[in-house]
Amino acid sequence: MKKEVVVIGGGIAGCSSAYFLQKAGFEVTLYEKNTLCSGGSFAAGAFLSPKLSKPSPYKEYLNTALKFSLDFYEKNFPSTFKRTSLHKYPKDEKDWQKLLSYEEFIDFKYEKKDGFFILELAGIVDPKEVCKKLVEKIQVYENTHIEDLQEFKDKIIIIAHPNQNLLHLPYIKTKDIGGYRYDVLFKGCETKEFNSHRELSVSCYFKKKIAVGATYLRGEKELEEKALCDSEHLLKKAQDFYPMVNMKLLKHYTGYRNMTFDFFPIVGKAINSDATLKKYPYIKKGTKVPPSKYIYYEDIYLHTALGSRGFVYAPYNAKLLTDHITKNTSIPDRLSPVRLFKKLK
Repeated sequence: MKKEVVVIGGGIAGCSSAYFLQKAGFEVTLYEKNTLCSGGSFAAGAFLSPKLSKPSPYKEYLNTALKFSLDFYEKNFPSTFKRTSLHKYPKDEKDWQKLLSYEEFIDFKYEKKDGFFILELAGIVDPKEVCKKLVEKIQVYENTHIEDLQEFKDKIIIIAHPNQNLLHLPYIKTKDIGGYRYDVLFKGCETKEFNSHRELSVSCYFKKKIAVGATYLRGEKELEEKALCDSEHLLKKAQDFYPMVNMKLLKHYTGYRNMTFDFFPIVGKAINSDATLKKYPYIKKGTKVPPSKYIYYEDIYLHTALGSRGFVYAPYNAKLLTDHITKNTSIPDRLSPVRLFKKLK
């Protein structure tokens, strides 16, 4: 097995991948076209929150990843992390009734209050600090744009960036969503010990500030301009469920998060669709071919499209990917690129 790994992308997916592969004994180098933890990862509120819903494969995956990542951050990077509870508020009475219908499916510690739930499975992480900690023993090249993978043909390659057009992957269909984070202070904010959520999130007091996070993109304006236009509206919306007296906006951040249309991230070996379809052209007509017969790019893997919950998913996904590479364990079908290739028409 090759012992050198190149990770392309310095957000939370790339940094987590680099960390686990280095721990597994690989010599890892990471390349980031901007600066470490820029874009969507840096703009993230990095809230770690469970999903409250009926049982589903997505809920099972999200909450499993959440439990893993909460323990991971707390054990390995406690200075970048705070475990706390989440106060989950409904949008309206109809939404409250929906939340109540999910109560029987909650499988972690919680408390039902008058009009909201307190969920104990939650936390927050400092995005920039944790990314730096993840790669502190790894060679990192920032402001380096990779244009050709051939220079790394003797290494294992992890593509952990949504816009790296380094391979022809027509089966990868994703979309970008805009994310905002507003850092604020207000009277008495030092006493806020929990995260709050109702359409958008308000953090506990962490790293000498409160973070207000939202996944929003409306209209045709650029994201940065839109964040400025939305700030008054969104911060007022936050105060509707958590009053912030004499609030002061310190700074705001924007970035795009890339996600699939089925919400699951993409984790696993990259399929060479041209070679596979050339060998099995009848796949496009609906004939089933076992994934074991697909033609894959040699030693090239994907860890991308984490959407708005990247800091929940990334450590868990990275451990799955590392075990897959080192122990040949299987990647869950719902995460594997295979699921997307099967939809290629």
